[in-house]
Amino acid sequence: MFDKEYSFRGIHAEKVAKLTAEFDKSGNKIFARNYDVYLIAPIIGFLYGEKAEIDKEGDKTIKPTKIFPDILMKNKDDLLFNYRLIMLLDKNNEPNFEERVNKAFRYYGSNEANEDELLYEKYVRGGVDKIYEKIFDNAKGAEDYLKNLYLFIDEIENRYNSTIDKDSIIDLCRLAKN
Repeated sequence: MFDKEYSFRGIHAEKVAKLTAEFDKSGNKIFARNYDVYLIAPIIGFLYGEKAEIDKEGDKTIKPTKIFPDILMKNKDDLLFNYRLIMLLDKNNEPNFEERVNKAFRYYGSNEANEDELLYEKYVRGGVDKIYEKIFDNAKGAEDYLKNLYLFIDEIENRYNSTIDKDSIIDLCRLAKN
């Protein structure tokens, strides 16, 4: 899954291009590279329960934005960690813990993982949508983008870090790293 070129398509390509573009005269960007968006987007998509289909209409008119295979392969461990963590935590998709473990570790890369990989990609696109919404909606310029980014990070901190047991996080991280 993380060994070939990845393309954001349609409206998601447009959103990623804006998230990685300079937004002021100083050359500041929200994200430095497409890869950086790809790394965080599935986590945001999962946390906010946001999934999105491929924008087939926009795909006809909007040029894709890509992540080259060498970048993905060089960072495969981090991407696989995200994938496994989401598979382990996604009780809505799979209520049975043992089956979630299978999805995270045993099925990855096989035909049995096809649906899970598609689900992961939906979380990527949903995460792109949520990040874009939180930063650019109701913003008029650079100052608003930075304020919205700060508020978004603060919201995540308040919403998730206060309700998750730190021991559970450590246990899940250990499991995902194995």
